[in-house]
Amino acid sequence: MRTAITLITALTTLVGSASWAAEENAADVATVPTGDWRIVVDTPIGELPFNMELAHEGDAWTAAFINGPERMEAEVTSVLGTSLVVEFPSYGHRIVGAVVKGGDLRGVIQFKRPTGTTVVPFTAAHGQSHRFFADAAAPSQNLDGRWAMSRVNLAYSPDATPGMLELTDDGTIVVGASMVTTGDSRFLTGELRGNDLYMSTFYGGAGALWRGTLNEDGTLSGQSYSLSGGFITDWSAKRDATAALADATKLTYIKEGYDGLEFSFPDLDGNMVSLSDNRFANKVVVVTIGGSWCPTCHDESAFFSPYFNENKDRGLEAIGLMYEYSPEFDEAARACRRYVSRYDIQYPMLIAGVMDKEAAAKTLPMINAVLVYPTMIIIDRNGDVRHIHTGFPGPATGEHHEEFKSDFYKLMDELLAEDV
Repeated sequence: MRTAITLITALTTLVGSASWAAEENAADVATVPTGDWRIVVDTPIGELPFNMELAHEGDAWTAAFINGPERMEAEVTSVLGTSLVVEFPSYGHRIVGAVVKGGDLRGVIQFKRPTGTTVVPFTAAHGQSHRFFADAAAPSQNLDGRWAMSRVNLAYSPDATPGMLELTDDGTIVVGASMVTTGDSRFLTGELRGNDLYMSTFYGGAGALWRGTLNEDGTLSGQSYSLSGGFITDWSAKRDATAALADATKLTYIKEGYDGLEFSFPDLDGNMVSLSDNRFANKVVVVTIGGSWCPTCHDESAFFSPYFNENKDRGLEAIGLMYEYSPEFDEAARACRRYVSRYDIQYPMLIAGVMDKEAAAKTLPMINAVLVYPTMIIIDRNGDVRHIHTGFPGPATGEHHEEFKSDFYKLMDELLAEDV
């Protein structure tokens, strides 16, 4: 029953805004075909393609999105006749489409944003597994390695943001990740075709297209487009094996005049929770600052929630401080419950405020700023802040992700072994 209701609700929105859904375009198939689908979205800087695998076993449907080595399965997939709804409840996003005459799948991607829902049209072809081009073409050179990067997004600031671009090039496929202090791009996947670079990603929470040119001096330059945000960023990069980001352990700190961290916010049921509550006394406490809308926060929770569940009996506690799109408690709590369900989060999640960083900083006056979502604060058994890590390097960042995990495990073992 839920599947039918979900599809009817979603398709009512879809049909009401899509002229191609007319009767004369009715599909000549009985249901949505399984297998490979190549989805394409038109953007101001070119076509953004991504790959989906649709499978059906018994009554269950699954949709997986492929980005290089990443296979990301959607949270909910529903098919009713020739109509498809792929949902990401933990983000509040979904894909809604229907098969039309000729076999294409057409529809919209709906992204929840602070100002409302962004609707992006797409088309998809069945049986295609390539990313950008069906035929192979020789690249002009290999892009494998680390690149120092600079980005300018005039929608936010005229100032350049430094970062890194990590690329793995096997001579045919280029997979990489863009990294700045605010997070990473997830797995960008594509190819260098002559001197032209094409990369894209889609993982439910967001999508992006990266276009670039390999210049005569060996540098890269181009533009990226955010599918959910709808903005264009100019970028450039130069090979630099020594490129590095600012030390993420020194960006956020407790201000002078404060002894440590303290707060009191409602949990998802409206009950007030404070760091000074008895349940946290003499425990190592990990406090995460994030939001259900934040893709990097999802990466952090996918890592930290299993760790917490496996180690909570060692004297470990945790609290999630969630800064959501909506200032309305009930709506924010609903968004967080979907997030909690996805990652099996077994520690209290608190509604701390809205996503605006300046407003968020006012709720935690003892830290210098809320610079990045997520930020992780680690407190020892005596209540002293021992470590703050700004941001989270996700799996797409490769060695940076592994280094973070190694450092985290070592620190946690040390703190959990300490006496009060």
